[in-house]
Amino acid sequence: MKKGMFTVPGDGVIDFRPVFKLLDEKGYQGWMVVEAEQDPAIANPFEYAVKARRYIKETAGI
Repeated sequence: MKKGMFTVPGDGVIDFRPVFKLLDEKGYQGWMVVEAEQDPAIANPFEYAVKARRYIKETAGI
């Protein structure tokens, strides 16, 4: 496993826009759950939760 491999949406290299677009096209209105296993000494959990929420809100339009 590589160091820093797990992170929240908006911090990594994966572009979630196509996924969000597909979910929107299909009319999905359920939950989105973000889970990231990070070292809290390196990545403050609250700050990264806010970062993920901001990215999802801006990118998925929710």
